[in-house]
Amino acid sequence: MQPKILIIGKQNHLGWIEHTIQGFLQTNVTVENFFINKLTLKHTLLKGLYKNFHYENGELKLQIQELEKKIKIFNPTLVIFVGAFFVPYELFAVCKEKNIMTAGWVGDLFGEDKKQYIPFMDKLYVSDSAFISVAKTLGFKEVHFLQFGYNPSLHVDLQLSRRNAINFIGSYTNERDLTFQALSKSNFEIYGSRWEKLSQIGNTWQVETKKIDQKKVAHIYNTTLATLNVAQKNNIIHMVNMRTFEAIACGSCMINDNVKDLEFCFEPGKEILVYRSFEELEELTCKVFQDSTYAKKIAQNGYQRIMRSQCSYKDRALSILQDFNIRT
Repeated sequence: MQPKILIIGKQNHLGWIEHTIQGFLQTNVTVENFFINKLTLKHTLLKGLYKNFHYENGELKLQIQELEKKIKIFNPTLVIFVGAFFVPYELFAVCKEKNIMTAGWVGDLFGEDKKQYIPFMDKLYVSDSAFISVAKTLGFKEVHFLQFGYNPSLHVDLQLSRRNAINFIGSYTNERDLTFQALSKSNFEIYGSRWEKLSQIGNTWQVETKKIDQKKVAHIYNTTLATLNVAQKNNIIHMVNMRTFEAIACGSCMINDNVKDLEFCFEPGKEILVYRSFEELEELTCKVFQDSTYAKKIAQNGYQRIMRSQCSYKDRALSILQDFNIRT
């Protein structure tokens, strides 16, 4: 009988949980998912009633009911919580009460309040190497480093014609605003929520202030010369985020902020461009625009590296299965 993997988390525009599901589907296991923010119609209606009548913990109780039903029908070998600390720990407890192996995968910095998850998690996976010591200090025993990756069914170099522009896809933050103000003369395409807050919009910028789906994200990576990364520093320490893997897999020249975990996946200056200051970033963007051959060479090197490395979501799935001694 094939192992059964149940993947639980919040569905959102970043696509992390969907990519993880795809990764496991590419292995020899049976996969089902449980989105905690996508309840059945019946429970969605009940959720509205509970909210109107101020019924305490109504949504959580509905989630528990649906999860218990899902587990009874599917009988999973392993449950994986993607974006683990955005899922109530009570849902982990449901799995442990039924003696099901549980894993959590975390991509944001966390603190003392997450100790309540410890009794209900067999293994914790973190996408930032510095989170290992954070987790162990809190009391988590089994902590593994597992970087993000790319989805080979979506993040593909389509060999399309590329516009002479650098894209950035992500939500507005003050830090990102400051970064763009230092690059007001560059040709940027900016996509994401809340960008109407920009202090000033450069004359050569295209700004689209809304969330976009993952297919369009991949298309933008395929049709622009380069991709800029400006991480949200309050959420990470050393992390290489999703954008870096996904854009490089789409054949884009990646211009990345300087984070320590790059040493595990790409060689700066050869496979990825790295900046440590606004001045360095301005120099790199100028060089990319002045010499598209240089940018394409960096992109090609990065693409070749990612294709020969084990960093697809299928590879991440296989790592988790191996850690739990689940044979496929």
